[in-house]
Amino acid sequence: MGRGSGFGYLAAGLGIGAALGIFLAPKAGQQTREWLEEKCLDAVDTANEKVRESRTHLRESMDRGQEQISRAVAARRHTAVKSNGTASEHSATRH
Repeated sequence: MGRGSGFGYLAAGLGIGAALGIFLAPKAGQQTREWLEEKCLDAVDTANEKVRESRTHLRESMDRGQEQISRAVAARRHTAVKSNGTASEHSATRH
């Protein structure tokens, strides 16, 4: 399951839970509104935490990718310098 579909399921579950809570709640209107407000704020807090976790994961993934690219470029440069040095040596010995 991807992160996007996970958020969708979370939102759908919260919506269904809130609707059932309203219809089945034996509480007075004010208590129900307070309960809904609390649940909504909890849902927002949970969503914000998931966004923070996703940003951290993305940042770490990007850092790892940049590191791999830097290593690949350095290796390629090393190989190119080595090849050019060998080619120069061969052409110098031929002349």
